[in-house]
Amino acid sequence: MNLDQILLRQHQSGDGLPATVKSSALAESLGTKLEKIDIAGPRVELSFVVGRQFLQAEDVVHGGMVATMLDFAMAYAALLAIPDGLSVATINMNISCLRSARQGHFRAVAEVERCGKTVVFARAQLLDRENKAVATAVSSLAIVTPRRKQINEPFAGAEIA
Repeated sequence: MNLDQILLRQHQSGDGLPATVKSSALAESLGTKLEKIDIAGPRVELSFVVGRQFLQAEDVVHGGMVATMLDFAMAYAALLAIPDGLSVATINMNISCLRSARQGHFRAVAEVERCGKTVVFARAQLLDRENKAVATAVSSLAIVTPRRKQINEPFAGAEIA
């Protein structure tokens, strides 16, 4: 099962939240935490702490990091909508940046709009510490079957389900 999906299943009742996301070095470097889960939505809320290493020359958060936070949230929402043992891979993402993002705390709220047999459609909003929208996104995520059979196997990619 996908490591992120395992984390979602462990905390789907809301117990133990917020929970630190340790499934990837990138998630850890962004201080990613799973804050809220709504299985019925499906909807998730993640929080991030963006440090100086993710700023561009004007002390504004790099657009790639804005995209990354939105992508994490939409993937987590999608993982709630699919059967255990499968995963998702972003195949298309459209982002609208609404204002510049400054170093600090962010929340990404994402929900699934539709879950088909092979593709999940999701949307998300990234909010700053003042609860102002920084960016919005919509995404299509392919439902995939991981190639590795066990959690502790090295990652070898994924196949489309």
